[in-house]
Amino acid sequence: MTTSMRRQSIVTATVAGRALCLIAGALLMMPAVANAQSQQVESGTWRITASTGAYVPFSSLIKSADTHDTRLAAGPAFALESHYLAASFASVYANGTLAFGTIQLGSAIRPAVVGPSNQVMLVAGTAGIVFTATDWLGEHVQPTFRLGGGIKWYSLDLTESENQVRPTGDIGLGLRGIGIGAIEVTTEVRYLPSSFDQAKLPTRGIAPQKQRQNDLFFSIGIGIRP
Repeated sequence: MTTSMRRQSIVTATVAGRALCLIAGALLMMPAVANAQSQQVESGTWRITASTGAYVPFSSLIKSADTHDTRLAAGPAFALESHYLAASFASVYANGTLAFGTIQLGSAIRPAVVGPSNQVMLVAGTAGIVFTATDWLGEHVQPTFRLGGGIKWYSLDLTESENQVRPTGDIGLGLRGIGIGAIEVTTEVRYLPSSFDQAKLPTRGIAPQKQRQNDLFFSIGIGIRP
């Protein structure tokens, strides 16, 4: 394993570790939420949630025989989401996520390729349904499961590269703490499976294909019911 790959692994592990610490902190806040006075949430209401966390890609954009792969690196991420409570156990959501990462250039990229920088911006827009288990952990702490899909837009600040839009899934597991009036605390891990078109990169010596590109988004957030 090369020095750059070791550094990349350390950075990814560090970002993931910090994200898990954020989630642990959110879990510690759940009891405080649970001790607050209960408030029944009726169907037909709206919820707006703002969250922050970490974007952690774990698939190589281009796999190389010498193990010097081209891949995306972890970075901070932010999301804004709206929910419409269609029933006591399910709500329809629309989510916008913005993540800032970097790209590590491997041996399959042409040597002459340089900046302006290695920055990558990822914009994801998804929609679907969030299911809520209202009585598994009591009325104040609710497990959630999301199932949806949408698109990812990759914007690379790299010479001879092209931006691209790819379809993605949106699968997530989380917890929601309710009870402080109209305020809620959320924590979640989302899985965003998609692909990446290698032909949009300045490659050499390979036949470009659509490579699997799967990402995780660890987040904590605050929700408000208007």
